[in-house]
Amino acid sequence: MNLLLILVGLFLLTFIGMVIGIVLLIIRKEKWAGIIVAGLSIGIGFYILLAGLNLATINLLQNSSNPSTFSDFGSSSNNYDDEFTDDYINVKYGETATLDDESLITINKPTVSREETDYDIYEVKVKVENPSTDDISFSSEDVYIYDQADDDYGDEITEKAFSGTIKPGETKEVTIFFRVYNFGPYEVEYDNYNWTE
Repeated sequence: MNLLLILVGLFLLTFIGMVIGIVLLIIRKEKWAGIIVAGLSIGIGFYILLAGLNLATINLLQNSSNPSTFSDFGSSSNNYDDEFTDDYINVKYGETATLDDESLITINKPTVSREETDYDIYEVKVKVENPSTDDISFSSEDVYIYDQADDDYGDEITEKAFSGTIKPGETKEVTIFFRVYNFGPYEVEYDNYNWTE
């Protein structure tokens, strides 16, 4: 915001310079001095105006809300039931959960893979083991990252997502990438398990 005020001040100074150039040109009859002062003031003022508009646009875009969320005020969420219970089983990051199909799932804490201007890319490492005698199915698209503070899910952006069967005795390790717009803390959800700190 301070830079915006400086740009406004510089724009006003160039406007004053333009007025002085016009005064030199018309009233004082100093043709070349008036043309030089007015021309430089107009040129510099134009670039300062462009820089100010660019800065204002960037500032507005940074202050806008998360582009992937919206509010639906007409939804049926007003019928909240006080007896609602969270069906997720909480597990600590790095701990292994045993699912109904006897598969063992271990999810590590999300880590920042890349920071962007409006969002961050987090990576989540998932290990799936099949100790049973039957094939099991697993899809990395069923793993979600959830921002507790903002009540919002991240977008999975994994280019080579895994979806398929894991044979008995086989272990599959997958890295899943998520685009998140907020600062966490994050939970990772899969099936009816919830990995937290």
